[in-house]
Amino acid sequence: MPPQPISPWQDGAKTNGTSVFAIASSLSGFICFLGVGGALGIVLGLIARAEISRAEGRESGRGLATAAIALGAFNVCATVIAVAVGITYLARPATAGTSSWSSAPTTAGPVRSAPSVAPRATKPSARTAPPARASRETGTQVTTIGDITVADLAGDFELELRNQRALASTAGETLVLWLVEPNCKPCNGVAAALTRKEAQKSLAKLRFVRVDSNDFQPELEQLGIPTEKIPGFALLDARGHVRDFIHGGEWDADIASNIAPVLGKFAHGGYVKRRDPWRGPRRGDETPL
Repeated sequence: MPPQPISPWQDGAKTNGTSVFAIASSLSGFICFLGVGGALGIVLGLIARAEISRAEGRESGRGLATAAIALGAFNVCATVIAVAVGITYLARPATAGTSSWSSAPTTAGPVRSAPSVAPRATKPSARTAPPARASRETGTQVTTIGDITVADLAGDFELELRNQRALASTAGETLVLWLVEPNCKPCNGVAAALTRKEAQKSLAKLRFVRVDSNDFQPELEQLGIPTEKIPGFALLDARGHVRDFIHGGEWDADIASNIAPVLGKFAHGGYVKRRDPWRGPRRGDETPL
């Protein structure tokens, strides 16, 4: 049936109510109902267009419905993007400057670690080991611990020992040759004791020349210094020959109160009563006990 013409006394086509609600819903999506208003505006806009089509010219508002659909689609897309950006920001790891409760400083007083004592150079592993005795070419390392000097001997034994004797003489120090070996707990005990007040008082103005007995065993045996009892301590005369020797068996626990008095008396020639008296340099044909 063809559409009926509108009588002159009749009003023009009325605006579709759904299209009005559609445009209002889409606009509300930018004010309070983020995303939801836009989605509702799209749905109502589509419904309004369908109703206007069925009205066959009796209702207007197709432009409002189309605008509602476009604004609603823009609102939904903008909301999705904003939510994605927010999630990404919240999920990213905290920056280095951000503090946390777990890293907050406590009110307890500071904890002081014991000062390190002349760390010995780590030997290279077997896979990358250089030619024999190459590690002795790195040079002697000297460390000052209060009034005590520790020189880790490396390189040419005779030359470096001569240099250390000259330095000790210039500084007014007594040179003590200190025999150690890797992974020696008593040796580490002596090193730790040097930082204590008892050792600083008893061993002031001593220069300990620390020697790895494994690296320099031929040179030590040539001087007649025993190498089977570690840690060992030797005093040298003006010609560089050993004149006295003791080892770590002269005291009990490896602590400063036991070590310092023995080494202090030994270095100054006052250690007479001994557990293991030294009987002089070993002869070449002598078998160690």
